[in-house]
Amino acid sequence: MAPVQVESSQLVSGGGQTSGPVAAAAAAVAANPGVRLSMLIDFLLQRTYHEITVLADLLPRKTDMERKIEIVQFASRTRQLFVRLLALVKWASNAGKVEKCAMISNFLDQQAFIFVDTADRMASLARDALVHARLPSFAIPFAIDVLTTGSYPRLPTCIRDKIIPPNPITKSEKQSTLHQLNQILRHRLVTTDLPPQLANLTVANGRVKFRVEGEFEATLTVMGDDPEIPWRLLKLEILVEDKETGDGRALVHSMQINFIHRLVQSRLFADDKPLQDMYNCLHSFCLSLQLEVLHSQAQMLIRERWGDLVQVERYQPGKCLTLVVWNQQVLGRRTGSASVHKVMIKIDENDCSKPLQISHDPPLPAGDSKLIERAMKVDHLSVEKLLIDSVHARSHQKLQELKAILQSYNHNDNSFIETALPTLVIPILEPCGRSECLHIFVDLHSGMFQPMLYAIDQSTLDDIEKSINDEMKRIIPWLQQLKFWLGQQRCKQSMRHLPTICIETLHLSNFSSHPVGNLSKHKLFIKLTRLPQYYIVVEMLDWPGCPVDLQYKYYFLSVSQGLTDPDDCPPTALLLQQFKPNIEELVLDVKAGKQPKAGDKHKLLADQGPTAPKKPKRSGEMCAFNKVLAHLVAMCDTNMPFIGLRCELSAMDIPHQGVQVEGDSYCHAIRILRIPICSSVSEETQKALDRSLLDCTFRLQGRNNRTWVAELVFANCPLNSTSAKEQGSTRHVYLTYESLLSEPVGGRKVVEAFLNEWNSIAKLYDCVLDFARSLPEIPSHLNHFSEIRVYNYRKLIICYGATKGSSITIQWNPTHQKFHISLGTVGPDSGCSNCHNIILHQLQEMFNKSPNVIQLLQILYDTQASLNAINKLPTVPMLGLTHRTNTVYQCFSILPQSPTHIRLAFRNMYCIDIYCRSRGVVAIRDGAYSLFDNSKIVEGFHPAPGLKTFLNMFVDSTQDARRRSVNEDDNPPSPIGGDMIESLMSQLQSQSQQSFAKSGSTVTYPLTSPPTSYHNTVTPSQQIMPTQSPGNLHSANSPSGAIRAPSPASFAPSPSPSSLGITMGPTPNFASPHGTIDPSSPYSMMSPSQRPGNWPGSPQLPGSTLARIPGMSPANPSLHSPIPEVSHSPRAGTQIMPTNMPPPRTLPQRSWAASIPTILTHNALHILLCPSPTPGLVPGLAGSYLCSPLERFLGSVMMRRHLQRIIQQEPLQLINSNEPGVIMFKTEALKCRVALNPQTYQTLQFKVTPETTDPWLQEELQVLEKFFETRVAGPPFKANTLNAFAKLLGAPTHILRDCVRIMKLELFPDQATQIRWNVQFCLTIPPSAPPIAPPGTPAVVLKSKMLFFLQLTQRLTVPQEPISIIVPIVYDMATGATQQADIPRPQNTSGAAATMVSNILRRFSEVHQSPQGDCTIYAAVRELMANLTLPPGGRQ
Repeated sequence: MAPVQVESSQLVSGGGQTSGPVAAAAAAVAANPGVRLSMLIDFLLQRTYHEITVLADLLPRKTDMERKIEIVQFASRTRQLFVRLLALVKWASNAGKVEKCAMISNFLDQQAFIFVDTADRMASLARDALVHARLPSFAIPFAIDVLTTGSYPRLPTCIRDKIIPPNPITKSEKQSTLHQLNQILRHRLVTTDLPPQLANLTVANGRVKFRVEGEFEATLTVMGDDPEIPWRLLKLEILVEDKETGDGRALVHSMQINFIHRLVQSRLFADDKPLQDMYNCLHSFCLSLQLEVLHSQAQMLIRERWGDLVQVERYQPGKCLTLVVWNQQVLGRRTGSASVHKVMIKIDENDCSKPLQISHDPPLPAGDSKLIERAMKVDHLSVEKLLIDSVHARSHQKLQELKAILQSYNHNDNSFIETALPTLVIPILEPCGRSECLHIFVDLHSGMFQPMLYAIDQSTLDDIEKSINDEMKRIIPWLQQLKFWLGQQRCKQSMRHLPTICIETLHLSNFSSHPVGNLSKHKLFIKLTRLPQYYIVVEMLDWPGCPVDLQYKYYFLSVSQGLTDPDDCPPTALLLQQFKPNIEELVLDVKAGKQPKAGDKHKLLADQGPTAPKKPKRSGEMCAFNKVLAHLVAMCDTNMPFIGLRCELSAMDIPHQGVQVEGDSYCHAIRILRIPICSSVSEETQKALDRSLLDCTFRLQGRNNRTWVAELVFANCPLNSTSAKEQGSTRHVYLTYESLLSEPVGGRKVVEAFLNEWNSIAKLYDCVLDFARSLPEIPSHLNHFSEIRVYNYRKLIICYGATKGSSITIQWNPTHQKFHISLGTVGPDSGCSNCHNIILHQLQEMFNKSPNVIQLLQILYDTQASLNAINKLPTVPMLGLTHRTNTVYQCFSILPQSPTHIRLAFRNMYCIDIYCRSRGVVAIRDGAYSLFDNSKIVEGFHPAPGLKTFLNMFVDSTQDARRRSVNEDDNPPSPIGGDMIESLMSQLQSQSQQSFAKSGSTVTYPLTSPPTSYHNTVTPSQQIMPTQSPGNLHSANSPSGAIRAPSPASFAPSPSPSSLGITMGPTPNFASPHGTIDPSSPYSMMSPSQRPGNWPGSPQLPGSTLARIPGMSPANPSLHSPIPEVSHSPRAGTQIMPTNMPPPRTLPQRSWAASIPTILTHNALHILLCPSPTPGLVPGLAGSYLCSPLERFLGSVMMRRHLQRIIQQEPLQLINSNEPGVIMFKTEALKCRVALNPQTYQTLQFKVTPETTDPWLQEELQVLEKFFETRVAGPPFKANTLNAFAKLLGAPTHILRDCVRIMKLELFPDQATQIRWNVQFCLTIPPSAPPIAPPGTPAVVLKSKMLFFLQLTQRLTVPQEPISIIVPIVYDMATGATQQADIPRPQNTSGAAATMVSNILRRFSEVHQSPQGDCTIYAAVRELMANLTLPPGGRQ
């Protein structure tokens, strides 16, 4: 088989092992192999990269033109290489056939050559070698050695001598040899004429190393101990380095070093003084190399940094280098006596052993020896450093000349020269800091003076530079100008952090005629920003005989104020007066205790004569601060506000001690002796507050001195709080008042704000005193329930609850003149909401009418558990609850009527009244019944039938003694006239007065009853109530503000209405809002004649007019109002009574049962109002909407009520029923019964019995009943769901049965097999359905054709989000065809799912032709669920 080539370097046979000819061919190919294309490209890239690297190393040393030439040549070469490579690649792509032919030819030639060569070798072997071939004799001795000893000892010894090396010498022998060699070297060095430059030598390890710093290092040895043996140079290293331009590379190439190595070695062999000759040779080479390095550095310095400022005048390789600096022709101006300055570097021709010699022209001056020494050495081998050292020495000479001019002007001149950088530091104004001195530098490149002064403009510096470079003596006038400029800058710097504005000129209308115009031209105006009508003027004058001192004079200037636009009409100067020169004496007097009169303008002067010249202070020392000026500004700025406040206090007749100095004369304060009496507080409280007040002081605080702080110190605090800051014997209260920029500091508003705060403290103190007196007798449950957390005289914070996680804050609001209450949470509950926020407004109004803290705590204790349960009710608005799908309705509206009375409105239809009572119970009644007459209905609400029975299911069995039986509640209460109410209230009042009179001075009351001070005197009412409602009356402390007859359960058990007498003996708390016989109630009674004015947020029921109830919630009346306006109510048009219904009527007697309150415990209320699963339903059948038992009951009652309306509108026939609460109707084939579940009263039961002889299966009827309970009449209780179900019931029997089968697939999806989708019967149009009608509309239309919607959800075996689609189906009753409704879909949807559904249903209609009268809905839906398959992303 012919060989097949796999790679260019291998030939492999197509099958089996490689034969001989094939191997020969492979060898022939391997002998002349090709080159792989990847290897060729790799070679080219490596060559290109190598050339780029070489260029990067060499180009920096060449000129710009040479670099460009090299780059162009490199680009041309590289381009030619890659063009050839491209041609080769294009040829190789088409050279496959030629390559194969060449391989075959080579293979055949190689085979022929192998055949011929084999025959020749075999013939030669047979003719020559095999003719004389004989077998050797047996090597018996060798065999015996191997067999006996296992070795072959008879090999020739020459093999061992030539192959096996001799053993190396030991370490000790090596050390001994090297030690001897070191001794030989030392002896040779001692006996040899050694140059002094080679004195730095080291002998070690048989070698001697000579090192000359900055030049070379040579390592030598000798090959024996004979003195005639010459020195052997082992290693040579050149130490000359170019650290600036050499880039760290060696300056001498290795080939050059090898040449020098051979040259030096030849000198060592031939010369009589080998070491001297070696040094001369290497030293001469190193000096030439150093000179070359300096020249290279000079060229780069000219090219990169210095430019024309340095020039190479002459360069002779190996001899000298001359550089020129400060060339006047280049600078264009004359800066000194010499026009050209030269630096010459040369090799000493007389003594070649010396280093490079430096000389300067003109010679350097005899000044600083260190500068001269640095400028005469080039050890560092840096031409730039050499030039800098040279010009540094010359700059020092120029600065010395300038300093001499200054000393001739001022004999006490303190200027000095800094040598690190040639700088002359000239103090301008004594004392002078370093930042205030004039620094004159010498430019090292050009030799010109350059002045520098902090904070001065650049144009002035340019003028100074030009003047002193032209003539040095011109610096004197400039120093005079800079002195006054620096004086102004010091004043401005001192005022930077003070409330002032510094201006150099002030435009005054009378400037020329006023004395301020006669001041010196060097002056500064300082405006006090808090006192804009006042200025401080600083005048600066020369001090005779002291060129570096200034004389300051300070003036107080007042101008006219009230100008709106100073630019149009400048102010007018009024008063100009100079401050007295006694500021230091004044300060000493104040510290000694001599307090000057407040408001006096003290005259100050900072000048104490000329100061002794001192050396300028270093950085960090304060020289520029003007203490006198700062003191003047601070004095005016500090005293004026206190003077204003003192005047306001005096004007308001508030006694005080005037302005006083505190804190070691660093702080001012005003102490108030007596605060005015608050008119709204009792005299006793005012006296107690005055006794506890120890001190009242006003102080200024803050950087801007616009914040007043009033410190009040109290003693004998009536309350002990748990705050760590309130445990001392005294309490400090700080009141802050911010003065606006548009108002004067210390004005009337500050005093008025303080009096308002004091009034707030007094009002709260009055309330706290009453609370403190009652604390010893507080009930134990309130003591454990609450805790005083903070009382700081401004607010009272009480934490309450089982974990003290809720807080209530009480403080007086001076703006609204009433107490303000805020609620919150603390500790672990800080992220939650306080449950009492619902009744916050009612609590606040109640507390303002009766500011009693214990009564407030009792209400919080009684209502906390109830409000926690009420907060669990859903209050989020929802869509689609009624037939108006776009109208939003709240599920529950919480309408607080009073702190203990909460009204719940369920979807603006049903109303539940909850009365919070003591001892852990609540009273619940139907709020639809009037509080005055239980036979009347409140307009806008409807009674909830069966509410009494439903609530009794949650009654605790332990409360049987405190409640009546259901049979007694179902009977109407006996009518009670006004005279009977008055007599009962009079008896109760007399009993309560007797009980309190027996207690004497010490008030005793039951467990949770408050003291007698919390009750108002009950006055029997002379008004006779017009109705016969058995409701009780609210207490006087109830914030309802109107006559309301709460729950009749607050009365004693009442007999039948047929009874003529009423026994009210065991009811001592007849008017208590907490209900039946509750001695723990903390609320007092109130007769109808004692009712106060309107109560915000609670309904008013005046007289017997019960037309409507106003908005309940003060926060959102329009949202919580149970009776909205017809024109604005979302329920307008939906709550209109049918025309065939009678007008409002008096209800039968048994319907009054719900108006009688039912007593429930807090645990029962929590179960009633908290969401829980629906009882009696399988978890798989129950919906996902979790709601409370009360919501399920009211929703079921509402759905039952709505069903009555639907029966009148749909083709359903109503059947009269004698059972209360039961609705019976029938269709063409079914008789239906709807009623509340008698076991739970939380669901509607639907019982169906066949009316005709149609073969209804019992299972189908059960599915229809279960579907009604779980999907129709269950949460979230949508009216349109019931409408759609009623339409289904009115459908023909064969259609209804198919729908029931689909309902079965929905209820029991696990029973269906061989299907890919789960189905859900949509009774309302879902949001994702095609846009045929608004979402929430009934999804069943039944006319000549039937339209309904199904939701198909994909069955998945893996946990992921399933795909759901909405399918609108139309069933034609005439043809029996089931198809998808043709509804236009949005343009942004693909419609792939709808197309596939239409195809499946169309194919089903074509294949299954149903007989006349049969329904195909179920079969078509089943086919769709079994065969529908969507592509990925085919949801739309």
